[in-house]
Amino acid sequence: MALYLIDNATVSVNTVNIKFGRTIKIASLVNANFLVYTDAATPVQVSSPFRVINTITDYNQISRTLTLYWDVILSSNIDYVIRVQNLLDSSGMTVPEERITFRSQTQSATPSTLQESKATVLNEILIEDRSIRADIETGYQILAKNPNFYIESISPNNGDFYIANDENNGRVTIVFSSRPASNFLTSKYFKAQRKKIQKTPSRWETMPAQVSMHSWKPDLYIDFPSTDATPVYYISNKTYFETGYKYRVIVSAEVGI
Repeated sequence: MALYLIDNATVSVNTVNIKFGRTIKIASLVNANFLVYTDAATPVQVSSPFRVINTITDYNQISRTLTLYWDVILSSNIDYVIRVQNLLDSSGMTVPEERITFRSQTQSATPSTLQESKATVLNEILIEDRSIRADIETGYQILAKNPNFYIESISPNNGDFYIANDENNGRVTIVFSSRPASNFLTSKYFKAQRKKIQKTPSRWETMPAQVSMHSWKPDLYIDFPSTDATPVYYISNKTYFETGYKYRVIVSAEVGI
């Protein structure tokens, strides 16, 4: 049976990341719709497996990626299934249930069979777009913003869980609907960061990225530094995204045309 709801999913010791393949009604992203059971002949439900979902912080509308945070410690070397049910699509129709299966381990979790296998290196790239909130379900007022200025596309795809160490020579491309004003082309308005993926809490580390723009297209480039002792930018055959880190770019709410 072809998957209808979930593009891919990643299960780790701390989180479950689900990338939806279609637009989901935010109101249906509630804990009651994400149930965890042992994958056995007689399934046993795990009580309150996740922290309360905060859709403002846990759901990225651009990439359609939801992060669930474990609120329990699972037994080691046990097969589990996460049942994703009763979610509503943009038309208000209920999407058929889909399941994420995985085996728990002491230090990590084996990824679900829904895992997207683009590469063997686990890195993550994320664009946090604070330039506009177009979805009224968030409750934000956007009257003071220009509704015709927004992010159209991102490369690598927003929320990708697998990116190569030399992905596009360390360049992240953000395509806007219109060209941003040149005075915004600084790290003050486009902050590049990374954080180590580990069991204990870690902090986001700001990186000395370079910000530039296409000569006439509304394409903005954020170039991450290489890992060399003297970093270089946008040069082939270099390492830009290290194994075991997640990366993000924060777009300031002040960016405009």
